[in-house]
Amino acid sequence: MDTLYTLCRSVDNHCAPPLTTEQVKEVATHKRNYFEQEAAQNPLVQAILGRGTVTYFGIEQDDRHGLLVGPAGFFRTHEILRRSRRTNAPLKIDGHEYPHNEVAALFGRCIPNAKLQHNPWFSPARYLTSLGLVWGLTVIAAHLAARDEGEGRLFDPAILYFLGLGGTGAALVTSALARNRDVRQGSPWNSATYLDLNADLVRRRSDLLALARKEHIPRQRPCKTPAFYYPLVRRIEAQGFDEELGRLR
Repeated sequence: MDTLYTLCRSVDNHCAPPLTTEQVKEVATHKRNYFEQEAAQNPLVQAILGRGTVTYFGIEQDDRHGLLVGPAGFFRTHEILRRSRRTNAPLKIDGHEYPHNEVAALFGRCIPNAKLQHNPWFSPARYLTSLGLVWGLTVIAAHLAARDEGEGRLFDPAILYFLGLGGTGAALVTSALARNRDVRQGSPWNSATYLDLNADLVRRRSDLLALARKEHIPRQRPCKTPAFYYPLVRRIEAQGFDEELGRLR
């Protein structure tokens, strides 16, 4: 299933800048239609476009950076889901309570690669990706070492044992504390800021929507930190990109 993010990105990729007046109207119309179609079946997007709320009991105690409490947005919802994932806390969208994983599924309709569902620490789903990578790398390393030794063995038993044992332990520990995401896909934080900017322009019926492309939004590489993204989200909410996008006409 195409997500709201991939649909909007496909419209951006259909027309290369600079855009003509006709292309601006065409791109803006398509994006508005995608948001409205998703909002018709997704209460989370309804809340975001309507400046509603997404919250959970005790959210104020977790709001160390002052971002979780505020109007519903894609980035804010990502952080709320991330903070409440371990406890599997139910969330409220505009006052209506939903199970955590149901809200994560609604969010997944919009942004790919988020992986914000609650999984118990013993669930196999938490470990398959990291264990597969570790075991695959162990087999390759053991085969290359055996080939270099030239003794006719397919695998080096010492590499298989020590690297396999150490790597398996590390994979189990890190997977219990974190969630695996597909490194081939974009960061959910980048995708969320992109959709937040587009949602704000959809809400205001602005033709600047056609110019709200991913390459026009700052991104942090390689590591991502709240100190970079939280002010960026506040800037989007304060309509701080209007002047910058206007210069791209």
